[in-house]
Amino acid sequence: MLNQEELNQLYRYALSLSAHEETAYDLVQSAVEKFLNKQSASIDKPQAYIKTIIRNLYFDQERHKKVVPMISIESDELSHIEPVDNDGMDDLLINQQDVQVLIDFLNAEENELLYLWAVEEHTADEIARIYEKPRGTILSKLHRLKKRMRERFQGDRFDTSVMNKGEL
Repeated sequence: MLNQEELNQLYRYALSLSAHEETAYDLVQSAVEKFLNKQSASIDKPQAYIKTIIRNLYFDQERHKKVVPMISIESDELSHIEPVDNDGMDDLLINQQDVQVLIDFLNAEENELLYLWAVEEHTADEIARIYEKPRGTILSKLHRLKKRMRERFQGDRFDTSVMNKGEL
């Protein structure tokens, strides 16, 4: 079934979405329970299937709280997209203490996108398939996320005095 490493990976994914340990644990537990109840031979990739369940459960919870922000992408913004390079995020120096600051100032969608791209090392095409959105939309979101992070978090340490969660 699922080994300890896979469960830890699912927990880290849930934690990247929720930013709360208890919520992440609950999401993983609920997702695995749903998976076990539905388990059939037709599920080729159980890890991906459970991640989808976790994601759906999380956004269902947030929708009920009415705090999930919706970000619209205007077509003019798509015309000004620069190609995404893999070295851009590597230029940011982030230590373990600063990761929590970063998570606190990103919304859930940005946390998930950053997790999939930087931690899981998915390509823009893979992320587009996960989200069921066009590749250009994902490239745009990655570009804007990287740009905002560069503007806010320049240097070796984050400057938390100028950050407002709504501005990031």
